[in-house]
Amino acid sequence: MMLMIMLIFYFLLLIFLKNMKNMKFIILMMLIFFLLIKFNYYLSWQMIYGIMGIDIVSFLMILLTLWIFSMMEMVIYLFKNKLMNLILTILLISLILCFSSMNFLIYYLFFEISLVPTFYLILGFGYQPERLNSGMYMLMYTLFASLPLFILIFLIFDEFNSLNYLILLNNMMKINMMNELLYILMTLAFMVKLPLFLFHFWLPKAHVEAPVIGSMILAGVMLKLGGYGLIRSLTMMMNLSMKFNYLYYSMSLVCLINLSILCLRQTDLKLLVAYSSVVHMGVMLLGLLSMENFGFIGGTLMMIGHGLCSSALFFSVNLMYERIKSRNMYLSKGMMVLFPSFSMFWFMLCVCNMSSPPSINLLSELMLIYISLNWSFNIIILLILGIYLSACYSLYLYSYTHHGKLNSLYLMSNSIKMNDYMNLLNHWIPLNLMILLMKNFY
Repeated sequence: MMLMIMLIFYFLLLIFLKNMKNMKFIILMMLIFFLLIKFNYYLSWQMIYGIMGIDIVSFLMILLTLWIFSMMEMVIYLFKNKLMNLILTILLISLILCFSSMNFLIYYLFFEISLVPTFYLILGFGYQPERLNSGMYMLMYTLFASLPLFILIFLIFDEFNSLNYLILLNNMMKINMMNELLYILMTLAFMVKLPLFLFHFWLPKAHVEAPVIGSMILAGVMLKLGGYGLIRSLTMMMNLSMKFNYLYYSMSLVCLINLSILCLRQTDLKLLVAYSSVVHMGVMLLGLLSMENFGFIGGTLMMIGHGLCSSALFFSVNLMYERIKSRNMYLSKGMMVLFPSFSMFWFMLCVCNMSSPPSINLLSELMLIYISLNWSFNIIILLILGIYLSACYSLYLYSYTHHGKLNSLYLMSNSIKMNDYMNLLNHWIPLNLMILLMKNFY
């Protein structure tokens, strides 16, 4: 309840105060501090108020949301637009309510409401005229894929007279519709939001046309709505999940290889980072589909690590774009000469993107590889190849932009501000130090 009061206070400050750049950042940090103190790590579920409650997964998702939004507050000065402040606040409140809802219908409503501010961020603050096409791609894919889930929610309510998650968790296994249609209707909306391979075509378009804040929130938090929804839906229909998960499992393995190769063929920095997000979400899906607690832990940690790393990478791409006015990898060579400190941060983020120690990505990837091989040892060749290709495109992302001959047109580029370095550092520190706190979470 206190969390909601502070969110409302933040909303009112946003409307009435003018010079509140630091105030908003402080309030978001206070929310994170309050959440860390009040959460009981030893209880499976904690009731907040009415139909609101959190467990360890929703707690980590809310923590990630608040952290990414606090990093975005360090960037929003670039736009100087009060309407963007309002849109981001609505998006923040809808995401927190979505992650903390224990009612399936309320979760679905905020799941869809969060799409509207994101759509407006792309259309209202995008860079190119093609942003209308990108916004419509995102809207059509995610909206129409979730309509079957909306119908299914009413069927579930008719069957059990309740949409409370804890009640459905105990009763959905008794459902008499034992077929793949129920399974597909329940999971399709989350697979598109994730996105899974073959449902991913909206994501690169949305990232390319979105402003830096839109890319940070899309990769950092919005994709995690799909993973969070899958954790809830797969556990509610455990029997169907054990029977039909192989359908999505095979698609995830294809995603791991095909899109990693596609990343190596990209010349646009944003497209490369966007496709790498699809690859990471495909690896995360392997853990969720295992239907084991170890896999759920690995998948949740992968979502946290990817949210921090991809948000920082998109922010870094924007820093480079603002100074050389191009995202083409062949035109942006030799950045190490101009910005040696920025080159170091870029290397540190690329290393985290390829799951090297001590980042949380390493721990999550090891857990996901173990649980995948436990599910079927026959996929070991595909996993090794996918990990190798992931390392290749991460090194490709760094070497092609920061090594090589410097273009003479960029010698008069503006320097990078200390505020931008602090933003990158605030992404990198929890990404690498959170591994020390795992005993508190699991």
